[in-house]
Amino acid sequence: MSTTGETIHHPDKTIAVDTLAIPISLLEKMSEALELFVAFQDELEDYLLSQDAAFLARMRQARAHHRKGETRSLESLKQELCIE
Repeated sequence: MSTTGETIHHPDKTIAVDTLAIPISLLEKMSEALELFVAFQDELEDYLLSQDAAFLARMRQARAHHRKGETRSLESLKQELCIE
């Protein structure tokens, strides 16, 4: 495979990059593989969490609080966690 040089002009700087020609069929296979890997990661994470006794206990506790109406606003939580 051959590469070609290209220059990208940006208001702040000029960047020289190399490009590589890849067949579309290969690119499509790479895309499919990425989608499968992302799905695998999600399923693996779900499985690992389902096996984590401490996590499950925290989720049960949170659900119990929610059922009792012991909730708080998102703004309150953001403030506590210093988010935004």
